[in-house]
Amino acid sequence: MRAKHTNRRNLDHTRERILAAALAEFSAKGLAGARVDLIARRARVNKRMLYYCFGNKQELYREILRRKFGERAGFVDSIPPNLGGALLHIYQSGGEDIDFVRLMEWEAIDPGKGRLIAETERRALFEKTIAVLRALQVNGGLPKEVNLTQLLISMIALAVFPLAMPQMIHLISGMKPTDKRFRRERIEFLRWFGGRLSELALGVARNSRTPRGRNIKLPSNRKRALAAAKRTLKSGRVR
Repeated sequence: MRAKHTNRRNLDHTRERILAAALAEFSAKGLAGARVDLIARRARVNKRMLYYCFGNKQELYREILRRKFGERAGFVDSIPPNLGGALLHIYQSGGEDIDFVRLMEWEAIDPGKGRLIAETERRALFEKTIAVLRALQVNGGLPKEVNLTQLLISMIALAVFPLAMPQMIHLISGMKPTDKRFRRERIEFLRWFGGRLSELALGVARNSRTPRGRNIKLPSNRKRALAAAKRTLKSGRVR
């Protein structure tokens, strides 16, 4: 019994080494360009063991993507209930994972035929995110006329673009998107930008007044949304 348990533990450890090596290879070269022999060499196993654990290169790639999306399973549940906090959350949850962004780029270049890997799960994740934005809209945190689909696409673009186009980031800023300084400045910008969007959405730009000189009076639900936005933006990193 003990020997069986030890063998299982060793096999699990071998699988993890293969997955780590495969993630590096797939993110650098994509599915078509990745080589099984290089993955095996990086994982310090032979090709026979790799095929025993995962069957073939395509199944190994699918497992990598499944895990990446599995890591984001709780992403939606932890989105802050305000626009500024949500924008920061998307950046800190996905816009800092360079391997994930590269995998998505390779998939876009060579999508293959048929359905995407984990397509149903991905679609459900996006639909759930839009539902969160819709709830924010109903509670007065977003204007009613905002197209929530376009808003989510734009939020993802703001978060992911630096890692997707590192050469442009370097040309514009002189930094790499993985540099600590750039990441710090990006978070500060997104915090500022999200705060302005929140204020605009709530109709309470700083020092703004009605044409008659009276302070704008917000419904109670909008007051709560604004207070939540300000707390998130002042607290720094979104958790």
